[in-house]
Amino acid sequence: MVMYKNTKIFRLFQYPVMISALVSLIVLLFFSGVLNADFVMWDDDINMFMNRKFGELSFKRIYQTFVDFNSMNRYGPLNSISQLMIYHFFHLNPLAYHFMNWIFHGLSSGLLFLIIRKILFSQLKIKTDNELYYWQINITALLTTLLWALHPLRVEPVAWAAASGHDQALFFLLLSTLFYLKAVALENDNKSNMYFIVSAFIFYVVSLLSQAIGITYFAVFFIFDIFLFKRLGGNIGWWKSKKARRVLFEKLIFAIPAVLIGIMSIVVRIKSAGLSQPSIISPDYGLIDRFMQAMYILSYYIWRHFYPADLAPVYTTLVSFNPLSLPFISSALSVITVSIVLFIFRNKMPLLAALWLAYIVLIIPVMGFFEHPHFPVDRYSLLPSICLSMLIAFGITTIIRNKYFFISSVSVLIITILVLSILSVNQIKVWANTESLFSHTISTMGDDPNKQNIYWRLGKYLYQKGKKEEAFINFEKTLAINPYHHDVHAYLAEIEYKNNNLMKSIYHLQKVLITEPNNFVVHYRLAELFDKLNKKQEATFYFERAVDLQRLHHFSQNKK
Repeated sequence: MVMYKNTKIFRLFQYPVMISALVSLIVLLFFSGVLNADFVMWDDDINMFMNRKFGELSFKRIYQTFVDFNSMNRYGPLNSISQLMIYHFFHLNPLAYHFMNWIFHGLSSGLLFLIIRKILFSQLKIKTDNELYYWQINITALLTTLLWALHPLRVEPVAWAAASGHDQALFFLLLSTLFYLKAVALENDNKSNMYFIVSAFIFYVVSLLSQAIGITYFAVFFIFDIFLFKRLGGNIGWWKSKKARRVLFEKLIFAIPAVLIGIMSIVVRIKSAGLSQPSIISPDYGLIDRFMQAMYILSYYIWRHFYPADLAPVYTTLVSFNPLSLPFISSALSVITVSIVLFIFRNKMPLLAALWLAYIVLIIPVMGFFEHPHFPVDRYSLLPSICLSMLIAFGITTIIRNKYFFISSVSVLIITILVLSILSVNQIKVWANTESLFSHTISTMGDDPNKQNIYWRLGKYLYQKGKKEEAFINFEKTLAINPYHHDVHAYLAEIEYKNNNLMKSIYHLQKVLITEPNNFVVHYRLAELFDKLNKKQEATFYFERAVDLQRLHHFSQNKK
């Protein structure tokens, strides 16, 4: 047996907290470009500039972040409070908001190293004192953490100010996990075990109140207790033991806030989307459709993990939804096959089975089973992709007894991390400002007709920045795809009015009425313009029509 006690690498890894800090610094260095980023008009405008209540830091406003569902577009009161505090001290300085995301991501990366390290050592039964593969496992944990942290899929939630809830929630979720692992390790010490369990529970609740990305995470603890730590399961009637009942009660305690906050998140989503009923009960979207879409989304994130090209804030891959097409069928068969194989060999490969099951559990809220159509987005992979990185770590550690295989694996992993880091740095530049983000998004959409809306939003942004010629080019591209795009016509109508081109303004407003024939505001506007042109007959027609439509509108509102 080769001993590494006196080597510098061995001595360094005897201080895992120092390595954790080093991981955080490396990640912060590669992601430092986000600090130079501006706000982007991809909900930053809605969440900050256009939100009148955003800047109010008062006890009333803090209370409203918890209970006023009508003023929310997502449930994350603690994240809202964080943003309120930033606004109070720094106003709308983008550096302050990006700094919060940046620092949370760096700290989360350091915590993840400690978590992967603990799990690998516990499962591979390797002691922490002078053993042959001690340093190799530490290196594996280090590299796989960097693989997750420096991946281009991490850019969106870090570089996008409005996505700060994801980073904040993940940090406290990983902190909860670390305390939970400590509690399991000290299970025979009742006092210490209780202290760490309570700490894990508190941080779990804080995570959920930041943003509910971890509403299914309590089930991961349950999975680990069955497959990894053997606290649950085993012989027939195992649930009758005092220990098992205590562990099950422990999971129930974690599940209660998850269920409650999950319900509140659904209520907020329904209210903010203006839905009369959740899509889960929609008769037009059957169980088979839901299942096939969910399998596709589940596979899609795995594919993106290994092929992070042409990343964008929106993917419209499911516009033409056909559950019997090849991508959907192959995705379902792949997921089912892997699940069956791992179930069969769950006793021989418990960590592999646990991580796969955990990945499925964590992706359930965003796999598209509850809404249609559902489009994958990069930030939704933030939490589930941890399982994929740990699967890679486990794969490497299974072959470490052959040093040549291990050295080859580590070399490939280092090269992969460097490539991913370069891709992340370039992806951060995409999120530098609205123009770069929208232009990049358009370039990834091919012939997708939905890019008309990106052209429209980019044109509006450019016009507000004084780049009128470029703005009109994007308006023309929008209308080339959809000649009746009401937002563009309404915007152009206002521009032409300010330029005193009344007939052109009328032309665009009439185009709006083709898609919105009952818009009484547009009718009023047309009546005013025709009146200015001294065309009384036309003005009277549109005015009377506006009055009738307004009466119908008020009647329908009162009836509701």
